Amino acid sequence: MVTTFLPSLGALTGPIVVSVLVVVFALTWPVLCTSAPRWGVSMILGVTGLAAVWTVSLLPAHAVFSSAPTELWLAPVGGAAALGILAMFIMQTFTLPGGVNRFMTTAMFSVGAVTVATAAGWALLLRNKYDVADGVLGAERITGLTWLMLTILAAVAAASLATLFKTRLRMRMVAIVVVATLVTVALQFLRPGPLSVPAVLAGIIAALTIALTESFADTHELPATARQHPASAVAVGTGTTIVSGMIGYFVLHVLPW
Repeated sequence: MVTTFLPSLGALTGPIVVSVLVVVFALTWPVLCTSAPRWGVSMILGVTGLAAVWTVSLLPAHAVFSSAPTELWLAPVGGAAALGILAMFIMQTFTLPGGVNRFMTTAMFSVGAVTVATAAGWALLLRNKYDVADGVLGAERITGLTWLMLTILAAVAAASLATLFKTRLRMRMVAIVVVATLVTVALQFLRPGPLSVPAVLAGIIAALTIALTESFADTHELPATARQHPASAVAVGTGTTIVSGMIGYFVLHVLPW
């Protein structure tokens, strides 16, 4: 994200940039599922993502939701995702036609609600970055946070390029993970630090996400017109970037290091 490398920008610049990503995802995800815009779905996705991002960004630094440190900040993210899924089910209940198509699209819309809620992961990481500057959190705990975020983005970029390999899907998925892993490890040799191991693990998980997305692109469950629509690539790209933020946050704060 832009605020990762330009720390002189204001603390709310990050949430604004993430909000733009959320809006793009909200507009394009319904096209991936149905090959046509669904403005009601886009509105639910947008509200879900923006609610998660701005709740996290605007809450005071001392706000907590549990006495367990690993559960800090999880309430707004999970709450937004749950409300988004509920809204999707209510909307789909009164939407025709029914049958298998409704089941599939409802499932995909719900996946989109969970995905867009994880945009708050980037807001969480960026918030921690500014909290350190203010002396709110222990600086040693998140030293190298910028490099960790760079590692995740580099892994996503490397894995995405590996999807261009003209091989069988299974071999291509392996290549995606291997290439991204090599890139993440190489970056840690350039700048070793206390977060090198979490950064590598986060990069590998991001690569696995790309590999699963590549497998999803070949599915026969969705209409071919939807999978081939130009907006579908935008939906997949923004969705992967959004999820990467939450991967970084959970690897850093939830796993028992």
